[in-house]
Amino acid sequence: MEHKSYRIWLAVVILVLMVGSFVAGAGVMYGVSQDSVLGLTARVAQMGPGVFEVEEAEDIPSATDLQPLATFWQVRDRILHDFVYPVEDSTKLTYGAIRGMLAALEDPYTRFMTPQEYKEFQAEAEGHFEGIGAYLEQHSIDELGHFEVVIVSIIPEGPAAEVDLRPGDVIVKVDDKAVRGMTVDRVANLIRGPEGTEVKLTLLRGGHGGPEGVVGLERQGKLVDLTIVRAAVDIPIIETKILDDDIGYVWLRLFHKQAGSKLQAGLEELLDKHIRGLVLDLSINGGGLLEQAISVCNLFLDKQTVVYVQERNGEPQPYQTMPGTVIPEDLPIVILIDGGSASASEIVAAALQDIGRAKIVGQNSFGKSKVQTVMALNDQSALVLSTALYLTPNKRDLSQEFEDGKRGIKPDVVFPPLEFAADEQRSREKWEQYHQQQVEKAAAVLRGSLAAAG
Repeated sequence: MEHKSYRIWLAVVILVLMVGSFVAGAGVMYGVSQDSVLGLTARVAQMGPGVFEVEEAEDIPSATDLQPLATFWQVRDRILHDFVYPVEDSTKLTYGAIRGMLAALEDPYTRFMTPQEYKEFQAEAEGHFEGIGAYLEQHSIDELGHFEVVIVSIIPEGPAAEVDLRPGDVIVKVDDKAVRGMTVDRVANLIRGPEGTEVKLTLLRGGHGGPEGVVGLERQGKLVDLTIVRAAVDIPIIETKILDDDIGYVWLRLFHKQAGSKLQAGLEELLDKHIRGLVLDLSINGGGLLEQAISVCNLFLDKQTVVYVQERNGEPQPYQTMPGTVIPEDLPIVILIDGGSASASEIVAAALQDIGRAKIVGQNSFGKSKVQTVMALNDQSALVLSTALYLTPNKRDLSQEFEDGKRGIKPDVVFPPLEFAADEQRSREKWEQYHQQQVEKAAAVLRGSLAAAG
């Protein structure tokens, strides 16, 4: 009886510790106040397409079934005492158990971050990092829970833009270490490193994955090895200029905590120059703070519903912009998007498209409609958990595929993606030329609208 009571007591302790860790919130991050726009809590960005929120801690629920935790404790106890090699760091067991539990959810966006990974996540949210400069995403490849990490887009200022790394490349190895089955955070952690050091990537290009492995028999395509010199990269939040015919241009690169205010300052500067129309460039913008997506919409829309957020077993809840705008209602707007435009970018573009405020030019956006809650845990690690869906004003789910197999926002005017011949090398110069062509196409569409309006 004493032995049994001891086990139950230990299980209760583990329950308190684990549940407390999982539900402990970080409060509001980056100094965003509780009474910020629309009363939303802070949302956090990452170097992978996403929309995130941070929640306050919840009360620890009463225990109803201790058996699963008792089983966990038994396994952990036997490993620590009986495994053939001494376990030097039991934290690895705990983190491994958490990752295994999250993998059972079969959700590529739910994941766990170690303290170091969480620290880097926060730095990236501010637009600064040391690494290769690429957006990564974790893709499911079958119904058995297998997944892979894929290059989504390349940051022009980063070292990845200097080599032949391409969107759609599947990461097979990092420094000859196979990464199949690793989460996007673990792969990104292997790729990161001090400025000036090298990292070797083995990539699968032009193929489609299957359950036989990253280089398995069911795959086609070719393997490519690239060596990239890491660098410190600071992503500019906005870039502005005046195009021909007095057309204003602003490129919003990241939805971090100052995105709305910086964009407003840039727009006011353009308006002072008496622009006749505006190109809002959201290409290669992987998302970020949902609160800032609403703040950006505030600049264009007056008391309009711009997004619905639907939690489990709940009805979609509308979020509206504040009264007033910065951009005059009669100023024509064209938004430029591509496959790297995700989450917060999609919220803004879809809102202005649904409401009829702007035309969309480019390619289908990324197509992600899940919201992740970031929960900082008691050892400075963090849980990233999918907790809600977001829908456009017309209640479109951007993750749903169309008949052609694509998803995301359909542009009103399609501009073809950048393609390469089989033996052609990707280069920064070629991408910059292509991006300029994208901008010119958006400007041409805008000039057409101005001409039609007289």
